[in-house]
Amino acid sequence: MTGFRIAEILLEEKPNKYWKMLNEIGVSEAVGVLPRGFNDWRKSKGQEPWDFLPLLKYKNMLRENGFKLAAIEDNPPIDKIRLGLDERDYEIEAISKMLDNFGKLGIKLWSYSWNAVTGWTRTSTHIKSEYGTTSGFDSKELEDAKFHYKYKIKKEDLWNNLKYFLDRIIPIAEDNDVQICMHPDDPPVDSLMGIPRIMNSIESFNKLIKLNRSPSNGITFCQGNFTLMTDDLPAAIKHFGDRIGFVHFRDVIGNREKYRETPLGKGKTNLANCIRSYKDINFSGIMRVDHVPTLCGDDTDVPGYSYLGRLYAIGYINGLREATET
Repeated sequence: MTGFRIAEILLEEKPNKYWKMLNEIGVSEAVGVLPRGFNDWRKSKGQEPWDFLPLLKYKNMLRENGFKLAAIEDNPPIDKIRLGLDERDYEIEAISKMLDNFGKLGIKLWSYSWNAVTGWTRTSTHIKSEYGTTSGFDSKELEDAKFHYKYKIKKEDLWNNLKYFLDRIIPIAEDNDVQICMHPDDPPVDSLMGIPRIMNSIESFNKLIKLNRSPSNGITFCQGNFTLMTDDLPAAIKHFGDRIGFVHFRDVIGNREKYRETPLGKGKTNLANCIRSYKDINFSGIMRVDHVPTLCGDDTDVPGYSYLGRLYAIGYINGLREATET
């Protein structure tokens, strides 16, 4: 079998029937979020969700429900670092503490992003399709939208601030045997509501790697974003090779200015060739599904993370893996 492991992100603060379903289909690793609400951590004076005790309790809670905590896809406040503001070293200190705690607890991967201020964005979250309710993005709908933010930022500043961040954080990641993996801008457009973006092309990820050559400086290869950057996603997988530490296995239809999420097998990407490329680079990291449609009769608190859609996608990945082994 191809060497990657399927994990699944657990957005809920406590176990539910979906966790049991994941156990039953063989998923034993979890991508977690910082325990902001788990077990009333705020009642513990001075405890932040990236401190040791909340993370320990969170890891143990997952273990007691059949999951190894393989990665955290969440972060302490980080925008002051991205924007290069005076208080950025306080945020770097919090991230450093978090990585130290990851090292103590055996959490090997942190996924983060560099989309300042605006974050993950969709213009529609309830698009009706033949494949269920899905989400999408249309840049034309945001032509008149401007994010009124008091700090001015240029692309050059974002790059300089990223280098400042990596120079200070990568040594700490190395000391703790943690790979930090950059997620692309989502959507991977040039700017969003007047805020520039830089992690939106194959070239920008080449530049990221050049900023710091350490193996701890990795990539979250979100296929839904990367397929909007290139017409040959399998070749991009081979190009980045062992810098890929984490995969979001998803697909879309459209282009970076206008697209919508699709179920696996209904998008623009040759997914079997992607699986072959992961095999060719000996990818042994973790992979999870992402942004699935909400099927009839299913529900979700967060658009793109319905239970039945994710179970379908996990089965699809396992089928592709077995079909491409020969």
